[in-house]
Amino acid sequence: MALDRKLDEWQAAGLIDAGTAEAIRAHEAAASRPIALWATVGIGLFALALGLILVVAAGWDMIPAGVKLGVHLAMTAAAAAAVWQAQRQGRLWLSEAALFLLAALVLAGIALQGQIYQVTSPVWEALAWWALFVSPAILIAGRTRLTAYGWAGLLAVLALAFAADSGLSNQMLAIAADNLPAALPPALVLASLRFGSAAFAGGVREAGMALLLGGASLAHFAWAVEVSPTDAGSLAIRLPLALLVTAAAVALAGRLGRGPARVVRTALAAAALATLLAAAIPHGDTLAARLFGAFAFFAMWGAVAKAAHDGGWRVLFGIAIGMIAVRLFIVYVELFGGLAYTGIGLIVGGLLLIGLTWVWAKIMRRQKAAS
Repeated sequence: MALDRKLDEWQAAGLIDAGTAEAIRAHEAAASRPIALWATVGIGLFALALGLILVVAAGWDMIPAGVKLGVHLAMTAAAAAAVWQAQRQGRLWLSEAALFLLAALVLAGIALQGQIYQVTSPVWEALAWWALFVSPAILIAGRTRLTAYGWAGLLAVLALAFAADSGLSNQMLAIAADNLPAALPPALVLASLRFGSAAFAGGVREAGMALLLGGASLAHFAWAVEVSPTDAGSLAIRLPLALLVTAAAVALAGRLGRGPARVVRTALAAAALATLLAAAIPHGDTLAARLFGAFAFFAMWGAVAKAAHDGGWRVLFGIAIGMIAVRLFIVYVELFGGLAYTGIGLIVGGLLLIGLTWVWAKIMRRQKAAS
């Protein structure tokens, strides 16, 4: 067992004695759960639920519409009551599970209404109703990062779906809709500064930063194609709201404390600048543009890595170094043609990656020793 090996290593190193090791083993044995038993129970419950779903699906057309809606309403009310009761009793994971079930039932109810009354509408409308009904419950009762990730993810899908299929005839409203996908990530970071639950707020902030840096990394691909002045203007007009929200988040990030504020501000500013350079600046499909784009990518993730290292955000630091390493590998395949040049580029890139990994490991060891 991994625990036994660790205890033996700690005992051999003189960190703990034999009595302490045995006490740890006894505690972990008493607190451990039989994984095989729980897995078997889980499979049984999954099979039971799947069987019930299939039986209901087989006779779905035979069930009256009123019965379908009534059963769904009762299940939704029961889930809401379970959230409230679990919150009163302080049972965190039961509350989160009931909240997840409530959110799923609301989304399923919207689909059920559309099926029974033969209503067709774009996907974003269903997601908008879901967000309207469920967001208050999530903001009030949400306590964990998992809930925050799921809520932020569906909001991102809603923003993208609305921008892609809003069907707005008014040009100004259509431009405003196109601003939503880019504005959502910094808006999540900004909103997280107001949430009370530390874990939930942290999850919303992390989701916002992930979407922000991921979107800026995707915008980097604009350097591989020609962006005309017309294209640049069309892209730039989709960014003002995002820049405004980013500025507000940068201004209010000081509430997090000096270290976290620096990380968040660096990520916000670096992502905004990298996106502006890639999407809103006209450039041709040339070697110089590709090289500049690669350096812009390195600069963005390098700034994030430096801030994450100084702030003690090890996961973000590792992600930043990994992104730099991947881009460093791709740049040689991208820029060199022919077998010989590509081979030389890969050799150089491989050596640089090995060196980068060595520096990364050295920094992590130094950070670990300091802590």
